[in-house]
Amino acid sequence: MFPTRMRYSGVSLGYQVTSIVAGSMAPIIATALLQAYSSWLPVAIYVAVACAVTTVAVVTLKETRGISLHDIDDADARKHGLNTARVSN
Repeated sequence: MFPTRMRYSGVSLGYQVTSIVAGSMAPIIATALLQAYSSWLPVAIYVAVACAVTTVAVVTLKETRGISLHDIDDADARKHGLNTARVSN
């Protein structure tokens, strides 16, 4: 897990860039495959490969259930010499 100071910017940036690149290219790739092969099968294979990549990514992720995000933030703050005081709700 990333500490909060990295989590919001890093994850958001990665999510936004990926959705733009992958989301905008998928229809273009599918249309090119359909036009080149005059069949839906290459498009289905393309989608299956994308699903396989996603499955591998999800399976290899570290489980974070039960890990306190406050502990991660405190450890990061200590490592970088930042103020560890938290605002309580």
